[in-house]
Amino acid sequence: MTFLANYVPDSIDEIIEQFFESGFGGSVDPIVSNSLFVILCLVLSSVFSGLIGFTREKNGYPAGLRTHLLLSLGSCLIMLISTNASPGSVDNRDPLRLAAAGVTGISFLGAGAIMQNGFSIKGLTSAASIWVTMAIGMCCGAGLFFIGTLTTVLALIFLTVFRSIELKASSKNASFLMVVHMNEHGIERLLQIAEGNKIKISDVDSSLVKEDGINYLRVTFRASGKNKGDMQLLLSELKTELDPVEVKILR
Repeated sequence: MTFLANYVPDSIDEIIEQFFESGFGGSVDPIVSNSLFVILCLVLSSVFSGLIGFTREKNGYPAGLRTHLLLSLGSCLIMLISTNASPGSVDNRDPLRLAAAGVTGISFLGAGAIMQNGFSIKGLTSAASIWVTMAIGMCCGAGLFFIGTLTTVLALIFLTVFRSIELKASSKNASFLMVVHMNEHGIERLLQIAEGNKIKISDVDSSLVKEDGINYLRVTFRASGKNKGDMQLLLSELKTELDPVEVKILR
């Protein structure tokens, strides 16, 4: 490869980019090789986001395969436009300006994935996966394939392997959400039930919430037991003893 004879690259991605810009070492027209580079960016962003989206889709989450595909494809396109279609000379271009606007717009999309279900909040992981997918798409659009690949691998590990670890760890330790009427001694009775079952309660946080004109006490806490069934036992007793509006284990 003669085009690399006097060139010392800073990264693998730079080698790939220079290889395409040189027309595969001068063997093809640079216009053709640059077009193939754009295709590579779009295809890789689709593959990476598709892997993450499929992981979310098979687990039944609302932000699934198509959402992640379109999101990453759009992010990749934003970066391609930023680096290739900015007016003026190359030295005067600011590709990060349009990219920053894209990040802001996608943040609103991520916020839309977060939903309030009664007194609890769902969708934080979906919002996070959307944000990461956007970043992966931008990496591919900027020609940072190695970083995009590494981020995709790590994201898949976090969404699959770490999910199993999280579930296993929470079998003896879990965070709870409990909502009771204000006229009930929710926290006092909670501590009594936990003490009777030799369960340690920590990180207790309570707040007053109002829904349909009625005041409720919303309590979140961390419970630690010695056996795997302690958390389910505590959940069952809270439902029986306190008759809460809502009580569940948070994952």
